[in-house]
Amino acid sequence: MRQAIKRDELSLAYQPIVDLATGRWVGAEALMRWTRPRGETISPDIFIPIAEKSGLMPALRERLIQLLERDTPALFQRHPDFHVALNFCAEDVCADAFPARLGAAVDRIGARPGNLQVEVTERVFMHLEDACPSIEALRQLGVGLAIDDFGTGFSSLSYLTRLQFDALKIDRTFVHTVDTGAVTSKIVDHIIEMSKSLGITMIAEGVETAAQADYLRERGVQYAQGWLYAKAMPIRELLERLPAEA
Repeated sequence: MRQAIKRDELSLAYQPIVDLATGRWVGAEALMRWTRPRGETISPDIFIPIAEKSGLMPALRERLIQLLERDTPALFQRHPDFHVALNFCAEDVCADAFPARLGAAVDRIGARPGNLQVEVTERVFMHLEDACPSIEALRQLGVGLAIDDFGTGFSSLSYLTRLQFDALKIDRTFVHTVDTGAVTSKIVDHIIEMSKSLGITMIAEGVETAAQADYLRERGVQYAQGWLYAKAMPIRELLERLPAEA
């Protein structure tokens, strides 16, 4: 993992986020990829836990921001209304230097308010007192906040209202059960109604079929991402495809 960071084996792939009403690509989630010198790819499900156990998350966080600074200036220059979502752990967000470091990146890439969005899992609720000042500082920078994989962790209405998330991402495990008759399929409906009541934008993850997209659209979910629309791609491909999509 340390060598991967030093040897520039890490990169970002961008999965489009789609407006369900129009099909327009409005943003993308930046996903870290590790490709070994011989072409072998290591899944984030493997290397992220390794980084956590080895104390390498700060180095990985810094590399993520560096890759963002390298990839996105042209993207935001050509598509000023586009946004990129970045995944950070609760410890990242709570780190004292995190808002300032992300603020430096905002300046370097010429990002406007709304161009960047930070995604955190519900684990951030366990660090609520530390997270609140950082989140407020990010808001001052014009960086949005989304809660990722909603429904799989420490969900609480009081937490959602206190931290004032801009978007809520419906986890793919729930999306895959929609309109199937499974007991868990009702969870999506509950999440949707709760989000509506709080005025939080919804993004459905892992959308793979037109039936899933139709179900979500009809119930008021605004955005989606998944293989139905596009797999994650290098920044070069995203830039090539955006003129026809955005």
